[in-house]
Amino acid sequence: MGGPERIDGGRVGILPGSFNPPTIAHLELAVEARRRFDLDHVVFSLSSVIVDKERLEGLIREDRLLLLSLMGRGRPWSAVAVVNRGLYAEQAPAFQACCGRGVELWFIVGMDKVLQIFDPRYYQDRDRALDALFARARLIGANREDWGGEDLAALLEQPENRPYRDRVRPLVLPAHLKDQSSSAVRSGVGSESSWEDALPEVARNFVAATGAFRDRYELRAAAMDVLYPIRQWAETEVELESLLARAAEPGEAGAAVREVLSKPITPEFLLARLRSLGLTRSRR
Repeated sequence: MGGPERIDGGRVGILPGSFNPPTIAHLELAVEARRRFDLDHVVFSLSSVIVDKERLEGLIREDRLLLLSLMGRGRPWSAVAVVNRGLYAEQAPAFQACCGRGVELWFIVGMDKVLQIFDPRYYQDRDRALDALFARARLIGANREDWGGEDLAALLEQPENRPYRDRVRPLVLPAHLKDQSSSAVRSGVGSESSWEDALPEVARNFVAATGAFRDRYELRAAAMDVLYPIRQWAETEVELESLLARAAEPGEAGAAVREVLSKPITPEFLLARLRSLGLTRSRR
């Protein structure tokens, strides 16, 4: 978990998501939850195992982490985490361990996720899992599409959910935010329809610069995969934008780089090939 300062106790909001890409709605949800529930910190939590979203497409994880980190600049109350468990009942003990014994955890989710949390299909023993979750954390449910506070109240009044109703609080977002989604942005970019207004400036600039959610982004994703095993060397020796610009060129020059990015290759051969193509800062 990373952020501008260490979290040690206090009231901490956990905002889970795929952030593919992070939107203004994500940011405003964090800001409003922090204000409404007097949270000391909000952690943008990116899961490597996302329930019902195992086949995630779009931005590679490294770029989503990059954007979340950039969004946190100037917001010392924010932090970013990566978790490898899908259920919040499994995540809560890990956050408790990271944030200090005196921490008060609040998971911040949309109403669609609240429904999923209370759905027995996702558990071998729902009540046991919910007992474990709500022993360690509370839940903030934000209005989402047609679901609002009245729907949440009705859900919590169901007999099987009543034991947990005091641990769940509603959060009302402005109407123009409740329908925003990362999937709508991805579709909008691909179809050239309106999408810019849903993204913070840093994310808009990133999508424009990298070709995210378009075909040319695949070159960036391939380059990141290829360079990862030699990342310490590559951070010093390889200018990523120059490599991608060469890969996008027509003719033999571009084809040679695209071949390097498209096939399994040993680190030793990769080093030699990048040097031979003139894509390193030094020849040694």
